[in-house]
Amino acid sequence: MPKTNFRRAAALSTAAAFLPISLALGAAPASASIGSSIAVTAQANLGDKNCMTNSAGGTGYYSSCNGEAWCADFAKWVWAQNGVDVSGLTSGAGSFGRYNGGLHSTPHVGDAILFNYNGYDYADHVALVTAVGNGTVTTIGGNEHGVHGNWSATSIVQQSTHSSAIGYSWGGQRISGYVSPIGGTDSGGSDAPAPALPPGNHVYDNIRFANGTWQGAALADGGADVSQVTTASLPNGDTHVLTLVGGSVYDNVRFANGTWQGAALADGGGHIDQIAAVGMPNGDMHVETLSGGVVYDNIRFANGTWQGAKIADGGGSVGAVSVAALPNGDMHLVTLTGGSVYDNVRHADGTWQGAQVFDNGGYVSSVAAVGMPNGDVHVETLNNGSVYDNVRFANGTWQGAQVADNGGGVGAVSVAALPNGDMHLVTLTGGSVYDNVRHADGTWQGAALADGGGHVNAISASGMPNGDMHLETLAK
Repeated sequence: MPKTNFRRAAALSTAAAFLPISLALGAAPASASIGSSIAVTAQANLGDKNCMTNSAGGTGYYSSCNGEAWCADFAKWVWAQNGVDVSGLTSGAGSFGRYNGGLHSTPHVGDAILFNYNGYDYADHVALVTAVGNGTVTTIGGNEHGVHGNWSATSIVQQSTHSSAIGYSWGGQRISGYVSPIGGTDSGGSDAPAPALPPGNHVYDNIRFANGTWQGAALADGGADVSQVTTASLPNGDTHVLTLVGGSVYDNVRFANGTWQGAALADGGGHIDQIAAVGMPNGDMHVETLSGGVVYDNIRFANGTWQGAKIADGGGSVGAVSVAALPNGDMHLVTLTGGSVYDNVRHADGTWQGAQVFDNGGYVSSVAAVGMPNGDVHVETLNNGSVYDNVRFANGTWQGAQVADNGGGVGAVSVAALPNGDMHLVTLTGGSVYDNVRHADGTWQGAALADGGGHVNAISASGMPNGDMHLETLAK
């Protein structure tokens, strides 16, 4: 999942800025198996720079070693590797705009996606569509990851998921349309079904609306290499979906209007083991990263800038982390060390209380925490497949852990708070997701099936200001 900024592609001429264009009908899309093969080839080169050994064993992508803006070189090369007719395509992204009848508005796996095409010979960027979701596309492009408009040695092949809508602005550039490849070699036969997504983990976004109905899971990130997902909601109605990929953290935003920003690199250290995030009342977002037993606190301020990671717990033996926000601006950092649970408070003024043990049973394997509208903090602990609910009341006293789910088969737990005082306890058992509600009066609804697909391997839930709840699932 890449950062959304990209490097500007070489043009056929020094054409002017983006102009509105009419979309042509275009030719028919490639068969499913060709599209899937294109996606697999693009995926195989993720992270490569302009002159590295490519997945076919050669060096770079056409003339990418010349130090040019090489997004078109990459897209053309991937197509060619799959037998697509690339006649007429050059190292300029604009050449894709006049290929195969021009642009169309409906994306298909294997298509090229063009940004800021002027309708004649210039475009700012081109990438390849590797997955199509519910109003989203996942794309892989060369010459991405950096300040858009300039090439440098830091640009690489990267992946992103964002809105598929024509005119959508991604990384400061607007989607102009899609172009389908001509021909191609069917790796599995013309009638062979192909998956819409490359193998691996993908992130899905489901919504439980305030009225209790569910939207259904929709693709939010088609990346094949996500190992963890966490989510945080902000007072303005935005939802941040953070993912862990190869030890680095990416931040994607689902705006209140339902559109997606696309995943952007938030921490590229490459050594992170676990992540947790929470939205604060002032619009900031805290992201906690666990690396080598040490916890780091990073802040994305309400204006979109980042503080940078700072040590929050340097003990060196933390095994899991969760975080909760309170209405007064305090943040609770809950950590798990040697089966015991510790609570640290970052006060609204930025000072820290210091970690204090509140559950020293020694058998806890996972933790999840959430702040409630009344100032309480609920901490869910997972012990031998059962879930226990502990409450730190607003006055600072603790209730003590009480059984919330003794099914014995729970493998993961997440928790979300709603403005009406309800708390949702979301659990993962045997690849299926269950939602339990602790009502504001302290009674429990009982666990109800929320996603019975059987393939979910990680979960994260977040309550929204309007009473909705977003449930992110990681599934193959």
